[in-house]
Amino acid sequence: MNVLYVIHYPFFGGPQNQALRLAQPLAARGVATVVVLPDEPGNAAERLRAAAVDVVSLPLHRLRAVPAPLLQMRFLASLPGEVAALRRLIRERSIDVVQVGGLVNPHAAIAARLEGVGIVWQLLDTRAPMMLRRLLMPWVIALADVVMTTGAGVARVHPGAAALGAHLVPFYPPVDTSVFKPDPDHRASARAEFGVESGGLLVGTVANLNPQKGLEHFVAVAEMLHASRPDVQFVILGSAMETQGVYAASIRRSVEVSAAGRAGALRIIDPGEGVSELVPGFDLFLLTSVPRSEGVSTTVLEAMASGVPVVATDVGALSEVIMDGVTGRLVAPLDDSAMIEAVTALVSDAEARARMGSEARRLAVKFYDVEVCADTHMRAYNLAAAGAGRRRRQGRTRR
Repeated sequence: MNVLYVIHYPFFGGPQNQALRLAQPLAARGVATVVVLPDEPGNAAERLRAAAVDVVSLPLHRLRAVPAPLLQMRFLASLPGEVAALRRLIRERSIDVVQVGGLVNPHAAIAARLEGVGIVWQLLDTRAPMMLRRLLMPWVIALADVVMTTGAGVARVHPGAAALGAHLVPFYPPVDTSVFKPDPDHRASARAEFGVESGGLLVGTVANLNPQKGLEHFVAVAEMLHASRPDVQFVILGSAMETQGVYAASIRRSVEVSAAGRAGALRIIDPGEGVSELVPGFDLFLLTSVPRSEGVSTTVLEAMASGVPVVATDVGALSEVIMDGVTGRLVAPLDDSAMIEAVTALVSDAEARARMGSEARRLAVKFYDVEVCADTHMRAYNLAAAGAGRRRRQGRTRR
């Protein structure tokens, strides 16, 4: 089976990580994956190609969440030509199933339907406003053979998805639990790199510097906790996105002027491809995402696989993977006081951190490993291919 996965964003994030992590497990199941990315600056194509993932770069516009009519008109004007380019690629690569990454860019679904191949449409997060979800979901339901959502919670907030029955396939982002795992050597080297002294504690996060991650709240927690717990350090492992330069600059300025930042207790570090070697150095993972942001954050599952307990805001479908009081804590988004209370309680309780980290690792291996995710995708692909086959047979019958 040949699958074309179309992603409209050039920077490495959740969808690109999904493609990278699943390429080999799917290949072992007889699936060849081709990833399409926009032909524009970004780090995703390079990282995927370095991992031997088949990547095709094409001009691909995307809908932008900005009040710029000219920009949106360019998006609409480019749509026919980009659909035609995807149709040619489907034919050239003998594609059986097209996978659409995200709600708002329908190019690949239109191309797939015109070429008579299966369509798997993935709803990956909760960023789109409800008005837009209501507007676009009828198109998704009409075009897709299968809708995949990152958790049942994401399906519930996309009108009509929860009623799709067997054609709704929830999944969780894949984590290679043989790579993300508790590792004493990586822990020691990471803590040495971060300058964590003996007996010190490290609270970290992994996030691109964009507004959905609510990193201003991470900085606020670090600032307020620093005064009473100077033994706790904070680190943001993340890189700036070209499209979010203003936000990234504001976060960097906030870190620089904060007392914790001036004391070296709060830093931003670009991890490159070394995340799996750095996360085991954390004592606690803190995700401060805002409402209308996540589905299920891949980085949360990677922290869990690394045996690190998680404090996260209760957004998207995160309540499906974080068991409050068992593998970490869930707190209300935008509530810095609740975040500080949860972080303070856990940095003060080594026994609870160890217990939660161990259970987090167990659940990550059982439910979120790449092999589990690959099996779920195979189910979706087979359903989509069968749906396309039915449409072709019906078309021949009508003729």
